[in-house]
Amino acid sequence: MLSAHYTGNPAVDFLKKPYTGSPERLIQLYARYLLHTSGAYQLPVPLERVHGYFGFSVQDNTSLEQHGLTTEDLRIFLNADDRPTVQKFTLAHELIEIFFFALKDGAADEWMSDEMFTVLCDNKERFCDRGAAELVMPLPHFQQLATRCKVSLSATICRIIETQLAPAVFITWRYKHSPKEFIPSKIGQGNLFGSPEERDPPKKMRVEKVYSPPDSPFIPADKSVSEESSIHQAFLCEMPTAAFEDLDLVGIRGRFFVESRPFTVDGERQVMSLLHLDT
Repeated sequence: MLSAHYTGNPAVDFLKKPYTGSPERLIQLYARYLLHTSGAYQLPVPLERVHGYFGFSVQDNTSLEQHGLTTEDLRIFLNADDRPTVQKFTLAHELIEIFFFALKDGAADEWMSDEMFTVLCDNKERFCDRGAAELVMPLPHFQQLATRCKVSLSATICRIIETQLAPAVFITWRYKHSPKEFIPSKIGQGNLFGSPEERDPPKKMRVEKVYSPPDSPFIPADKSVSEESSIHQAFLCEMPTAAFEDLDLVGIRGRFFVESRPFTVDGERQVMSLLHLDT
């Protein structure tokens, strides 16, 4: 481990400064604080520099039933059986988890509202995943790359995948019916008990477009995911999500780490997802 330049919980110092924005933005700023303070704000992000700078002990453990664990004395344990890519995200998740130790110890009591405190604590795992995504893939770096190349952020990600710089698939999703479904409201079919729309089958998050490396398995358009998936939650909550998902997309089946983000096209909310194939 690198020589520590810091002792204690860094979130205590971070939370000394009052903040009035959203909980999501607070977690994002904390992730960037860790990167900037430890000198790790670069691609690829050297997480060992982050935990080394702050003096966190990180160890592999063969007896863990979950991906990771952080103890009260800020020791981080990772599942030794997980792949390196999974361990990296787990480490990032646990680094954000340390924020909540400081929060519950009263580090922000002087300025944080009860409402914000409750939202953060009730959604801790989701916020830890969100912060972890910012740690391992800081959004400003991708935005800067897109700006320099004068293309969109999605085009930047697609190019990274097409050139096989990352073992992943980029998918955009729409909330819609399947083309094979019978939709009464589209033909104006009457309904004695309500509007035609009430007889329509429920919409689902369905594959709109797929951007994948050459020779990768085929994923058909309109394939759907469940309402419980983090992809659907990104659509409903209008905020980024990051989670492990059990997916069946015909050509790709199994458990994958998926990062999703909502976006808008012509007033319609859709979702873009990065599905990591090496998890």
